[in-house]
Amino acid sequence: MEYEKALEDIGLSQGEIKVYIALLKLGSAPVNKIKQETKIHRTAIYDFLEKLKNKGLVSYVSQNKVNQYTAIHPNKLLDFVKEKEDSIKAAVPGLAKLLKTEEKEINVEVYKGKEGLKASLTEIAKAGKDVVGFGIDETKYKSMFQHLMEQYFKMEEKMGIKERLLASEKAKFVYKKKAAEYRFIPEEFFNPTPTLVYGDKVVITIWDPLTIIVIENRELADGYKKYFELLWKQAKRDQR
Repeated sequence: MEYEKALEDIGLSQGEIKVYIALLKLGSAPVNKIKQETKIHRTAIYDFLEKLKNKGLVSYVSQNKVNQYTAIHPNKLLDFVKEKEDSIKAAVPGLAKLLKTEEKEINVEVYKGKEGLKASLTEIAKAGKDVVGFGIDETKYKSMFQHLMEQYFKMEEKMGIKERLLASEKAKFVYKKKAAEYRFIPEEFFNPTPTLVYGDKVVITIWDPLTIIVIENRELADGYKKYFELLWKQAKRDQR
């Protein structure tokens, strides 16, 4: 019957359903009458009645030392379903935290050549987020892409982006930008692979051949930012 399927859908077992429906028909009844109606073993009936009581679907009174059981009005089923829904809603945030980190999405884009560099720099500027950077050798940018860098700086300034950049102590040249702060690390610890981090993206530039790899992943970006902050505290301020 349709209503039996509905009761099953909200989590009642077949035994609980039979006992509940029997009580709806009987009105108020002791266990022996429930047994006659359902053909279920007496011991099992007590078990099903206990479960239905815990769910708020059955009540009882004692008359002459005999328990008389009564099914609660079916409207109570709506409250029962609502309680289950509220319980699940409360559990969802905790369950979400159990998701495996492998399920976190990682997006990777690869750009090639001067146009690829331009595209990646344009993305950074349009994002409008502050940037931190390692391995900065601006002599290369100046000698190879001066016009492109000037365009990028204008976009950065327009978007109000601030940069903090780590370069080598032996760097012969750095751009003088109002919104950029440089610090310097010893040459032996300098990694000549430019790496910029903003938002949840890490941008790595390989010079030969010119290739720009953009990795979008919050966990990775946060890891790079923490490493940057460690180096930043130890690096020397710009005395130029």
